[in-house]
Amino acid sequence: MMFRNHTDKLREVAIGWFIRIKDAEADDPLRSKFEQWLMANAAHQQAYADISKVWESFDSTDDLVKLADIADQDAFFQQATHSKKIKNVIAGAMAAVAIGMGGLLGFQTWHAQPTMQIIAQAESGQVKSQRLEDGTLMTMNTGTDIEVTYYRDRRLVTLKRGEAIFEVSRDESRPFIIDSGKAKITVLGTRFAVNRLSKLVRVSVDHGTVKVEPQNAERSTHTSALILHDGEVAEVKHDNTKPTHSHHQASDAFAFEKGMVIFEEADLDEIAETLSRYRKLPLVAEQPVSSKVHISSMLKTNAIETFINQMPELAPVRIVPTAQATVIKSHAVNK
Repeated sequence: MMFRNHTDKLREVAIGWFIRIKDAEADDPLRSKFEQWLMANAAHQQAYADISKVWESFDSTDDLVKLADIADQDAFFQQATHSKKIKNVIAGAMAAVAIGMGGLLGFQTWHAQPTMQIIAQAESGQVKSQRLEDGTLMTMNTGTDIEVTYYRDRRLVTLKRGEAIFEVSRDESRPFIIDSGKAKITVLGTRFAVNRLSKLVRVSVDHGTVKVEPQNAERSTHTSALILHDGEVAEVKHDNTKPTHSHHQASDAFAFEKGMVIFEEADLDEIAETLSRYRKLPLVAEQPVSSKVHISSMLKTNAIETFINQMPELAPVRIVPTAQATVIKSHAVNK
């Protein structure tokens, strides 16, 4: 009797998913279940990537019979008669097994090499859009710095600072992953926004499925991950390793596309950091922890200076210009 190890079983499940979702429509509920399975574990993503990206072809039925220990034969032959592509991809799974017996090191070296690397930036006062090689569209707000590295099994984006909207082209074999410092965001194909602030990372989903988890992989567990859907928002704060749902409106995160900034119960730190992205001279907030000021407002990006000057009318604060910065002081701060 031949016993299959965990990798073999996982590869069989991945093959089954590939067959089931290949011809599924974009709105098929099956895709949502597949995304949940894929994003539940890095090993699932790796198994699916092995099947999808290692391309080989079989020329005879005898070769296909060798798949008996990997996938269900009936399901395979039913699908293979309709799709040469499925036949090639599942053959790729067999190639992965062969590679595991022989030239694994060479495959791993090839697999780990980036296929594309770019640096994208939006300078102060600039909103910039850039389409990547897979069709994914990035829209960066002012003062944003991004590094993009594509591999054969994943698409990795490092959001070094700022905020951006991502309209991700679907690719089940290559999850789209964002490193935003405190939070790791994983998607397949969707539209969402990420705002990296000094004290928190906010993820807002327009549509699709997005997985948010702590960036520290050693401390991250399945229970610490949060799955977001249409219209949902999550935050990962600097003093908390677990993402939590936010009361913010998801649509607010996309306002900068239309030249707007929306604050919803934002404290002075968030207001100062956000508006500093639009100014040469930074804003600095001074307020006691015990009595934080919160402001809700909607303003145009070309009226930021007017808003700053009018802040004392909206909240108990004073605006104090200095040579190095413009300071927003709470009334509770000593003069």
